[in-house]
Amino acid sequence: MEPTFKVIADLFQVPQPGDVEIAENGRKKHGDTAEESRQLGGQCLSQGDYANALRHFKEAVAQRDPGDVDPLIDLAGAYEYGDDYPQALRQYEKALRAKQDAAEPVLGVAELYKRYGRYRDAIVKLEQAIEREPGNAFFRIKLSETLRDARERTRALAAAQAAIAVKPDDAYNHYWTGDLLIEMGRYDEALEYLRAAIELSPGDDFLYLRATVGFWCAGRQVEAIKALRLASELDPEKHMYHGLLGILLEETEQKEEADLESARASKMDRYDHDLLGRILAEMKIEP
Repeated sequence: MEPTFKVIADLFQVPQPGDVEIAENGRKKHGDTAEESRQLGGQCLSQGDYANALRHFKEAVAQRDPGDVDPLIDLAGAYEYGDDYPQALRQYEKALRAKQDAAEPVLGVAELYKRYGRYRDAIVKLEQAIEREPGNAFFRIKLSETLRDARERTRALAAAQAAIAVKPDDAYNHYWTGDLLIEMGRYDEALEYLRAAIELSPGDDFLYLRATVGFWCAGRQVEAIKALRLASELDPEKHMYHGLLGILLEETEQKEEADLESARASKMDRYDHDLLGRILAEMKIEP
């Protein structure tokens, strides 16, 4: 049997619940229940107080019911926040031992495996999560992301399409599939999925930007420029749109209009220039 939090706390002379009840700032130093300790931990984490966040989450773990894995997941998340990935993985694995059918710790383990480049292990964990909750489209998208990172694009596409089948009204699922198809060079198919994403979320300027890439790569320059203008109209403060539009107009020999956009693009910052460079590379346009 593992030592209880109290035994460990006594060993390291950590104050116990009841020792000091109220901190100087008026916030309770200890939660009376696992839920209260979790709330206190969340408050500390949101304020950047990592040490006390860990303390509260550890207390929640000690106070939890045997089948309650939420405090373990909270503690794992706190360790992730502090870049202590081995400890985070340990807590997720504890949660899985406590409740084998829990899907959330499976996701946590899979994400940590990805950080270590253990894509095979991450894929297995995500497939297990899908087996437990076949109607959860999010798990299928996470599997698609992992497969894409592992350069297994065909399997990634199948997982993304399965997510759409499970939840067809989610714009992100359609966007992700379209974006993956752009990466695969299947531009006409990509545009069908991006169209569906835009129909579901017509106010999202980023979707029009991705459609711009798809149209341009498909040889549909007029539609590419139109999509980019729509993106710019939705968010006129994104100066990168003007920079990209100026270049596309130059490429299509619309110099006067290009000059107007280039002037507006003068406010681009370093981030804008980096993003513009990546998009031009996708579109195979020399900057």
